[in-house]
Amino acid sequence: MTTPLLGDPSSLSALGASLRRTAVLLTAQGQELTTRLEEADPGWRGPRALALRRRTSTAADQTLAIAAALDETGRSLQTAASDLADAIGHLRQLEDVAAALGLEVREGAVTKGWGITGVADPGAVDEEDRQRQRLQERVHQTVTTLGRRRARLADDLGRASTLLREASAELRA
Repeated sequence: MTTPLLGDPSSLSALGASLRRTAVLLTAQGQELTTRLEEADPGWRGPRALALRRRTSTAADQTLAIAAALDETGRSLQTAASDLADAIGHLRQLEDVAAALGLEVREGAVTKGWGITGVADPGAVDEEDRQRQRLQERVHQTVTTLGRRRARLADDLGRASTLLREASAELRA
């Protein structure tokens, strides 16, 4: 493929799946901690018990929040993996179309291939230019769409990072 390296969809998907499995485990542990806290609540008396109950409740709440963030991040990564795989497949198809027309796709630009190509016919040259422009538009649209999807993924990851920072600070407080 002559297009620049776009990424590895299978690695993104595997990371997303790993995060979602971890989220399931954390959710179960957070719910278990909440259940145990509720069961122990009637017997806890005094200021030390109250402080421990608050810290345990905070840990349970933050565990569930972190699990939700990991699940959402995993889902975003898996969606991005699917989008990336689609874009790579579409760009490969466009490269095949370009090759059939005697053109090449290099670093997002549709250009004439090396060497002598075409015929000395102004009509054929004009048609080739129109085909090249149409193909260039399709390549640009695919790359632009992929860029928007990457920006959306970056936003999702930024939100998750903020949530994890806040949860960490609350757990340390």
